[in-house]
Amino acid sequence: MSPRRSSRRLRRVRQAVPGLVRLARIPLLTLLLLGMLAPAAAVGQAPPALAIVSPVAGVPAFGAIEVVVEPSGISPRRMEFWFNGIKAGELTRPPWKLTIDTGEENIERRFRVVATAAGGQRVEMEAMLPEIHVDDELDLPLQQLYITATSAGATVDDLPRDGFKVFDSGRRQQLVTFEHGDVPLTAVLLIDSSLSMAGAPLRAALAGAHSFASGMAELDEAMLLLFADRVAAHTAWSDDPDELLSGLEGVEARGGSAVNDHLFLALQLLEKRQGRRVVILLSDGVDVESLLHAAEVHEIAVRSQALVYWIRASAEPFDLLVRSAWRNVVEHSTEIRQLDATVAASGGRRIDIQRFEDAADAFQQILTELREQYVLGFYPDRVRHNGTWHPLRIEVDAKGVELRTRDGYFDD
Repeated sequence: MSPRRSSRRLRRVRQAVPGLVRLARIPLLTLLLLGMLAPAAAVGQAPPALAIVSPVAGVPAFGAIEVVVEPSGISPRRMEFWFNGIKAGELTRPPWKLTIDTGEENIERRFRVVATAAGGQRVEMEAMLPEIHVDDELDLPLQQLYITATSAGATVDDLPRDGFKVFDSGRRQQLVTFEHGDVPLTAVLLIDSSLSMAGAPLRAALAGAHSFASGMAELDEAMLLLFADRVAAHTAWSDDPDELLSGLEGVEARGGSAVNDHLFLALQLLEKRQGRRVVILLSDGVDVESLLHAAEVHEIAVRSQALVYWIRASAEPFDLLVRSAWRNVVEHSTEIRQLDATVAASGGRRIDIQRFEDAADAFQQILTELREQYVLGFYPDRVRHNGTWHPLRIEVDAKGVELRTRDGYFDD
């Protein structure tokens, strides 16, 4: 289905929604009225009680925990919060919620709340969170960071595990894995084959892709994808450099370039692959055909956790006087800067080349960098699965060393 047809369908759905909403208003209003009437009928009848609505009793948790209490049948003047027999705090007015730092130890956690009314009436409630047993299953996704360390432009490859510190949203995390360049990689070699690449430029780009594939290790794999305003050609996943270029001899450069759309496609192709996921884009970055905006691809790239490298085949500045059917001059400049920001946010980098003959060297630089990366893994100590952004900060106990990795991740 074409994007324009999808857009028309979307408009038709939006036009239909108000009618559905109007039909739903009557039962919704009835429920609201019943909800307003129910408490009035219950006043003076229900015994005083407290409900600990958070945390959920019986579910293991650790770290900073927000305790939320809902009283019924009583109007507290004071609410005491106790954790494992020790008073953690006291509130004198709603909302009745208090955050308690319970530590990181794997222990049983008992919470007790005591409400006291004006006349001295007391009501209390307890909730217990069990310790985590070895056969418990927790949905804690392993976060992996691919870190490039340099000093004065040279790679630093002798940093020890205990020299790294990882901070997730300002909280230091415990490393559970540490490797140095040994993690297999899966790469999409995304080469622009629009009309500006005709002849020698495209041949040089393909030679560069072949040099990258020739240096891959035994468990590495790659796919070659040529694009213009549509996919011009692609190969299957392979670790054989000759197989990656087989059948491409007759491919000709033609058409305009849709960088955003095909970067999105490359990220989708990597989604279910294993190992370090990498996109290496060779293009001048000028996009005159894409339906997607660079900002939309940016979020997808960050969520994918793939490394994005950009071999920029241009000596021109970003502020190009380019117009297209989709965007004006300012919008094109914004798009190309957003692409550059996406590359940086992923932990990859941009390599500028002025001659297409330098493409092979650029591919080799990227492969060498991937081989020398540090790979750190940790389980986040706070997982909410609410889609919030977790900024990451990495520190190392070595003077003059600069680290490059992704900015953070979404807690999905």
